[in-house]
Amino acid sequence: MKFQHNISLILLFLFATVLSYSQEKQNEAIDFTLTSTEGVEVNLFNELDNDKTILLNFFSTSCGSCVIEAPKIDSIYQQFGSGTEQLLVWGIASPESPLLGIDNFIANTEIRYPCFTTQGTTDVFELYGILYTPMLLIVCDYMVSPSISYNEIIENLNYCFPTKIEIVEVYPEIYSKNELLYIKNPYNEDVSMRIFDITGRLILSDRLSAGLSKTYSRLDSNQIYIVNLLSVSGKTQSQKVILK
Repeated sequence: MKFQHNISLILLFLFATVLSYSQEKQNEAIDFTLTSTEGVEVNLFNELDNDKTILLNFFSTSCGSCVIEAPKIDSIYQQFGSGTEQLLVWGIASPESPLLGIDNFIANTEIRYPCFTTQGTTDVFELYGILYTPMLLIVCDYMVSPSISYNEIIENLNYCFPTKIEIVEVYPEIYSKNELLYIKNPYNEDVSMRIFDITGRLILSDRLSAGLSKTYSRLDSNQIYIVNLLSVSGKTQSQKVILK
C-alpha cells in the first residue's frame, strides 16, 4: 500500500509539473484596441477572427536595445508580406514614450511595421505584464506565447502557421553556425555567388572554384540572407539562411 501511495504521489507531482509547464508556455490572449501613429485603429480579436498571427513588439523610445532589434523585426515583417499575408507585426510603445518620440524612433530605425501609442488609452503593457523592453510575444489562436528572443521568432511562428522558411538547412552546402555563414560550391565547375538581404539589396558577391568552401563573417547576426549560386553552365541554387 505504501508503494502504491508513493507511485500516486509521483504521478501527481509529474502531472502538476506538466500542467505548470504548459501554463508557462502559453496564456489566453487579452483583447485590446489601439490606434497607430498613422491613425489606423486595430483590434486584436478582430485580427485573430481573420486567422491572423500577430507579433507584438513592446518597446520604449529610450531603449537602446529596442533600436537594435527593431530593424531585425522589420526584416521578418517584410519576409511575410509586410502585413498583407497571415503575419502582422505591431510595435507597441510604452506609456512613457511620447508620440513625437515614437515618430522619431520609426524614422531612425526605418521600420515599416505599424507602431502604436499607449498614452491616454489602454495600457497594454499592464494587460500583458510587460516589465521591460524590448519584449516579443506571438499571439495566435487566441493564445499568447511567453517572451521570446528575435532568433526564436521563426521557430515559434511555425506553431501558428507553415512559414515555408526552413531553420534546418535544405542544402548542406549553405548553412550558418556561430554567427558565420558557410558556403560550399556543390558543382564541379566555378560558380558566381551573391548574398542579398531580405529586401533584395546585394550585400556581397564572390566567385568560388569547383568544390571550394568559404566562410563569411562580415554579416549581421540574426538576419535573414538569401544566397544565390550560378554555375558557368547555368545551374542555379538559392537558399534562405538565418545567420545565428
